Amino acid sequence: MDITTVNDRHLYQGRVVLRDPEDPTARSEMPVRIVRFGPPGWLTVADGLTDDADIELYPTSRVLAVSALRELGGAPLRSSAEH
Repeated sequence: MDITTVNDRHLYQGRVVLRDPEDPTARSEMPVRIVRFGPPGWLTVADGLTDDADIELYPTSRVLAVSALRELGGAPLRSSAEH
């Protein structure tokens, strides 16, 4: 399964910091991840864009920070030959 199967929204690359469910004072940091905001109430996180990438869904109540975001993909580039 790839990340687009989980949720059909924009993809971003960024840093994710989560609260540890076992110890509320502990944090888990993932410096370079592919993220989607959704489904509602969840953050979808993948370690890459390959078919065998690990994909996890985290409830937003565990998400402490999502930073250093940059959008992946976006609108297709238009060729100058189209003008």
